[in-house]
Amino acid sequence: MSAYRVIDRIQIEPHILFIRIEPTDFKLTLRDVFESLSDKAWISDFDKKYIQDYFQVRADETINYIAANIIKQSDDKITSDTGELVVSELSRLAVINELKYLDIPLAEIIKSKAVGNDGFDFFSKNLDKVILFGEAKFKSNQNAYGSAFEQIERFERIKQDVSDIKEIKEFCCEDSLNNHSDGKKGFIASFASKLTSTINIVNGIKRNTHYNILKKHQEIICIAVNV
Repeated sequence: MSAYRVIDRIQIEPHILFIRIEPTDFKLTLRDVFESLSDKAWISDFDKKYIQDYFQVRADETINYIAANIIKQSDDKITSDTGELVVSELSRLAVINELKYLDIPLAEIIKSKAVGNDGFDFFSKNLDKVILFGEAKFKSNQNAYGSAFEQIERFERIKQDVSDIKEIKEFCCEDSLNNHSDGKKGFIASFASKLTSTINIVNGIKRNTHYNILKKHQEIICIAVNV
């Protein structure tokens, strides 16, 4: 059974997509997310042993921390501590499964600062070989799209995407890296959504100042997660 189901999908503009997803079972969501994070089969895709060893150390450190300090203490409930992790991973899975974009493990797993890293939360690459940078936000009492777009726009302004490239270059083809160097990039804003209707969320996104600054880029994906 999938960890989520798609409940809405709207093409806002030719290069801007909105997807709303809902966890299929709240009690299982954290365990599903942890199982997804713990799957290290991707490490064997690298042909160089030193690269495999590097990612093995990074992944083990983070997975052990999450198991001991986040998943265990949450008792399978979505809390402020676990919310952003759930939003990040479910959004990442949605991009991979629904759009068939590149599967790159969550930033927490692969980046050199294992837990609570600075920078984007997850990454992918679209079918046009454009690298996408994802940011996830969770707020327990309101829709979090404003915070997600604000953070993305700030990160883009300070060139955080350029800084993060070194962390994901082993997953990306030469063409996509060259495209990024030429200024071709996209962003994924993933956020917790509450009882607000999809149409009201989409209309709110369209009015958001940071969204309107970012829409000049090659692709924008908005993912609302009902948690």
